[in-house]
Amino acid sequence: MGYSEIIKENCEKHSSVSWWPKFAFHYTDVTNAVSILDTGYLYSRVNAERMKIMKNDNASRQVIDMTISEAAAHVRFYFRPLTPTQFFNEGYKHIDIRYDNDINANVPVPVFFLFDLEKILKMPETKFSEFGQAGYGSPLYSGVEAFSRLDFDKIYSCSTITKELVKYRHAELLYPNFFDINSCLQAVLCRNSIEKMTLMNLLKEKNSTNFYKYKQYIKICRENMFENNGLFITECTFHDNKISISFSDTYPKKYYTERQMRKNQISELPPINAHIEFDWIGKKDTLLYHTVTEFDLDYIRAKSVTFSNLPKINEAKNLRIKLFFDDKLMCYYQQPFADIDLI
Repeated sequence: MGYSEIIKENCEKHSSVSWWPKFAFHYTDVTNAVSILDTGYLYSRVNAERMKIMKNDNASRQVIDMTISEAAAHVRFYFRPLTPTQFFNEGYKHIDIRYDNDINANVPVPVFFLFDLEKILKMPETKFSEFGQAGYGSPLYSGVEAFSRLDFDKIYSCSTITKELVKYRHAELLYPNFFDINSCLQAVLCRNSIEKMTLMNLLKEKNSTNFYKYKQYIKICRENMFENNGLFITECTFHDNKISISFSDTYPKKYYTERQMRKNQISELPPINAHIEFDWIGKKDTLLYHTVTEFDLDYIRAKSVTFSNLPKINEAKNLRIKLFFDDKLMCYYQQPFADIDLI
């Protein structure tokens, strides 16, 4: 059998989610996603650090330091989403409950890039492994015969996790140095409309040409992709000169928080520091007025916040709002005032 036949069989017989085997998955934070869409390339960790284009570290520094240099010199893809690593680092996590107490084990606004798996496998430079490359690595293979021998039932399993399955769910594909995303990009997936809007606003601000090039790929995926873990923004609205922001209250967040608090033997979490930036923008993208408001937010029971009586800047055409937890961007919202005048 060739790659296409094996992939078809995996979709029909070996995957808990029938469409997963069609794709290779690259998982990152929204700030890194903007850099990827700006350049049109995925870079290995070595190259991304050298070029200073990695805005968010994503992974535990302890794991990174243990990972063999060959893996760090490659662009890395997963065979599937919902890996054990994703469970620990998806979404903004309070600093006291991050994986191994490592501040870098944090992907505040997760984004998935999906690529055509068959096309990647047919590239002569591509290698793959049945287990993950983090830490001390796993044997690397290439070619259709080696691919056919992988244990896809375990790689694509969604059953109760065991130590053995942890290894298989981290199965990877590696491509050396840098990867042209235009070769086989299929989709760029976000958790919800707020996070999609944030990615699109950041990209349009960074590179308007590539915004129009890639906007058709940027979509929302609500099932079989994200854990809905961590604290994130679920709604941001502007009405009657007020900004209202709502936050997540999901079971995965509650489960993870309680589990980590027990493990770390802590009974409460101090509030997180948040701040919101307001920019009133005039003609030709001119900044007319800027203000910042800081506030504390209860991580466990985050209540909606409202900012009222905002200044009215006569020449302003647009209001830009950026919300941060610590220094991590969580939401980028824009409101054209012309839209308000029409209501």
